Amino acid sequence: MNDILTNIILTVLTAALFVGLKYLTEYVNENKAKIKDERVRGAIEKALEIVTLAVNITNQNFVQDLKDKGGFGKAEAEEAFNSTKVKVIEMLDDETKKILEQEFENSNKFLNEAIEAKVWESKNKK
Repeated sequence: MNDILTNIILTVLTAALFVGLKYLTEYVNENKAKIKDERVRGAIEKALEIVTLAVNITNQNFVQDLKDKGGFGKAEAEEAFNSTKVKVIEMLDDETKKILEQEFENSNKFLNEAIEAKVWESKNKK
């Protein structure tokens, strides 16, 4: 009788252990995904802040001077864009670059679009 009771208790405990491990595994995987999402969200936010900073720097140091002199054409716009892109890439840390490359098929295109959007936004604020 004791052997039967012991076997039943061990069987129930084993089943409970497996159920508990299943829930623990799900919990860990959910939190791991949240951490990844937070890292990705943080990297995107950081990249967009850097883009904003770089666009503002380019506007102050390069674009405004040329506009004041009346010499801001297509070639200068391209030069301003390239200068901004270089600044963005220099300011991004390696971890953020790595996350952007993992999350976007073309992180270069993401940065180009972010710069263009910020330039458009800064033009239309005034």
